[in-house]
Amino acid sequence: MAKRLNLQEYQENILSRMKALEQGGEVVTTSRLGVQVGDDAWLISLGDVGEVLPVPEIHPVPLTRPWFMGMSSVRGNLYAVSDLSAFLGGRAVRLGTDSRLLLAGSRFGINSAFAIDRLHGLRNISGMTATKVPRNAPAWQIGAYKDENGRVWNELDVSTLLNSTGFMQVAI
Repeated sequence: MAKRLNLQEYQENILSRMKALEQGGEVVTTSRLGVQVGDDAWLISLGDVGEVLPVPEIHPVPLTRPWFMGMSSVRGNLYAVSDLSAFLGGRAVRLGTDSRLLLAGSRFGINSAFAIDRLHGLRNISGMTATKVPRNAPAWQIGAYKDENGRVWNELDVSTLLNSTGFMQVAI
């Protein structure tokens, strides 16, 4: 019989590994957080993610870009929430029970959050084959990999994304 997965324990394990990385602990540098963003799979460095949580209430902000979902309060702190898929030119995120909010790491000094379709958990890029990043790829796509099933995983550089003018200009 297959072992049942306790989602809360799984997320707590990921968070503890992310905190260990932030504190200089021993975490394998080939581990990335795998997420589903629209129709694409993305990898994000554990050090770039502050927290992963179920999607809280999001308050829309008028006169903003369609990919900017609004503002959300997380333990009393306001976060600007973006639909990462829509920003990247894909379909809008489908908010549901699998959807998550990824908070950008505190080291960036910005309260930014990304809505994603679902969390795939930790992925080890050492077991994947590096592929070429397309020439027309945005600057924040710093890598591409294929896993053993042939699935393409794009690697996201959160710092470059957060520092891009297009991402920071949410007003219409």
